[in-house]
Amino acid sequence: MRTRTDDADLPIELTSFVGRRQEVNAVKVALSEARMVMLTGAGGVGKTRLAIRAATELRRAFADGVRFIDLSTSLDRAALGSSVLGALRIGDQSDRDPTEIISEFLRERQMLLVLDNCEQIVEECAALVDAVLRRAPLVRVLATSRERLWVTGEYVCQVPPLFVAGPDLDTDLARSSPAPAQHPALVLFAERAAAVGGGSAVIGGSAVREDWPDVARLCRRLDGLPLAIELAAVQTRVFTPRQLVRRFDERLGSVGTLDRATPARHRTLEAAIDWSHDLCSPQEGLLWARSSVFAGWFGLDAAEGVCSGEDLPRENVLDVIAALVDKSVLVHEEHLGEVQYRLLETLAQYGRERLREAGEEGDLLRRHRDWHLDLVEQMTTQWHGPEQPSWSRRLRRDYPNLRAAMEYCLSTPGEEQNGLRFTAALLPYWHGNGQLIEGRLWLERALAADGEPTLARFMSLRNQSSICSGQRDFDTSEAALQGCRALARHLRDPLVDARTLATEAELAVLRGDYAAGVAHAEAALAIPEYGGIPERAESLCTLAIAHAMLGHYHEAVATHEAAERCSAECGERYFLSWSLVGRSIAEFGAGEHSSVIRYARKAVAIAREFTNSIGMSSALILLVCSTVAAGDSARGAVLLGARQRICRAFGIADPALGPERDLIDATTSQIRAELGEAGLEAGLARGLSFEFDEAVDYALTSDELAPTPDAGTAEAESSPLTAREEQVAELVAQGMSNKEIAAALVISQRTAEGHVQKILVKLGFTSRAHIAAWAARQGH
Repeated sequence: MRTRTDDADLPIELTSFVGRRQEVNAVKVALSEARMVMLTGAGGVGKTRLAIRAATELRRAFADGVRFIDLSTSLDRAALGSSVLGALRIGDQSDRDPTEIISEFLRERQMLLVLDNCEQIVEECAALVDAVLRRAPLVRVLATSRERLWVTGEYVCQVPPLFVAGPDLDTDLARSSPAPAQHPALVLFAERAAAVGGGSAVIGGSAVREDWPDVARLCRRLDGLPLAIELAAVQTRVFTPRQLVRRFDERLGSVGTLDRATPARHRTLEAAIDWSHDLCSPQEGLLWARSSVFAGWFGLDAAEGVCSGEDLPRENVLDVIAALVDKSVLVHEEHLGEVQYRLLETLAQYGRERLREAGEEGDLLRRHRDWHLDLVEQMTTQWHGPEQPSWSRRLRRDYPNLRAAMEYCLSTPGEEQNGLRFTAALLPYWHGNGQLIEGRLWLERALAADGEPTLARFMSLRNQSSICSGQRDFDTSEAALQGCRALARHLRDPLVDARTLATEAELAVLRGDYAAGVAHAEAALAIPEYGGIPERAESLCTLAIAHAMLGHYHEAVATHEAAERCSAECGERYFLSWSLVGRSIAEFGAGEHSSVIRYARKAVAIAREFTNSIGMSSALILLVCSTVAAGDSARGAVLLGARQRICRAFGIADPALGPERDLIDATTSQIRAELGEAGLEAGLARGLSFEFDEAVDYALTSDELAPTPDAGTAEAESSPLTAREEQVAELVAQGMSNKEIAAALVISQRTAEGHVQKILVKLGFTSRAHIAAWAARQGH
């Protein structure tokens, strides 16, 4: 089983990494000399595992970290850009070319990018890598592909199969008890066989030393290909190594009629996969083939919904999945508290071929589309509710499959209207996860593919207008709105009329026409069919901001309170954060800076849940300005630096425009006047030195939280902990768990865990009990 690190930078392989020490060192040396290293080799040779191991060992050499980007489901330039933007967590929502955004984000960063499975989009990857290498001098790229990219400066490392001893050493192997370490292919076979309960020969029992020569012969037949060896090792539950050699010789002979232009290792791997497939039960073979329609990871519920049928009952799917995991056909990982499954790319291609041969590919692609369309349409009915954050996380996890389903709709004649249903439903995801660029591309394709005057087309046009206004492309936004108005006249639906007015209000506010924004939002809310549904939260927050920008502070506060009641009724939070920004603007205009700080912090906390970069930036501007206006310029300077650090983490140079920019400039001048240039720079430097979570935590903290040691103890006077760590230590002493500490301090659980670990290291302790005792001595 495999998991991912919390920040999703590199997968963590939970099975052992066998051999490859020489290859890992070679990759590390190559990356020290070349800025772009390409690992090439046959499918199943272990390129991805080698890249992950080398990148893991090099992590500390890159100040800004390592990012792993799986491109196995990226089939065009748009998907490539979206995959990289998502992996880098870039929040730039402009309409600029993704390559330009990515290159600018990386320009001053020292980072290693690991691009896995480039072979499907070689030309697009080459263009992106070339742009990054030219514009970001501190970035290095490690890529895997079955063919090189041919970019300037590319250093190619051919990944060899695992070493297997020649026949002349079989006699020596027969004298070995454990698998000899100098023969990694045998070690891999032994470990994988032991993991599935294979026979004693592969566990290294001295009574069966004579079986090692048979294992070596089998690994030679498999050309040392790790994937083929793993598939073979699974069969030791029912066959001895000698039987496996004989059976595989028979299988390899049956593929001797393959095109001789095909590389030998490809024929070997295909024979190994055929062999593994033949040993599957009929239901296992069905699930293998049917699950190949998934783009990457999928859950049990998706497998049951897409792959089940009369020949594979829903209630049998879990057992069949477990059997395929045991056979090393499916790999699995835990993500968001649920186990997810995936076919390795080579096995997925094999499964898709079997599906095609059976004439089932079209039907399974439609079932895959239907299941995911139901998923996103269910999301739209529940988005304005308490499940908002979990829906946001789930769609982020499942997005490769949503992308594949949309691609099917827009590339298959007769399916275009279903494509519009996807684009009609996905605006909350695109907005909430900062993926406006990709959302706009899908909307443009779907709207161009089908012109029928349906509700799905209206909603897609409305979504296009919203995204384009958010990108400050007001002309395109207005053109989409004109289409909305025309369809509203055709559909004669009051709710459609209200949604048109709500979108017009959004466009007006972003254009700076706040009076028109108020008029359109109030007109939308006056329509009975719209005023009584959770969706009205969107217009309430637009109205609150428009009133605040006009100086109508009383109206802004009243509207925010209405939005808050709406949130309490339905559990909605995303738009509440924007209403909190509107309330903060109103309080700032009224000079109520303590209220601004309170509401702005609430907005920041919610924006963090959704990775809402623009909302967080706007709230932080108000927080900085009110902190300084309240007389704390020193803290304001640090907050100013923390805000810049947060924007930098989102890949945004500085999103502040118009009035926001003026506020920042005026506040910066005030800090400089009160602290001097040196004081301003020192505060900025401290804020910029924070990690992302530390910067957000600082913004959410009520004060500097100075340590409170017992002056009577020498230990207290020499405490090595920071103020925040002192506070965490006190909460540990109170018996709080990491989760409870995170809730008490309004920080992420991951950050709380990091603080506890740092305390243990700094104090030289090994348990939380030691921390509690130390805190007691400190007088906490």
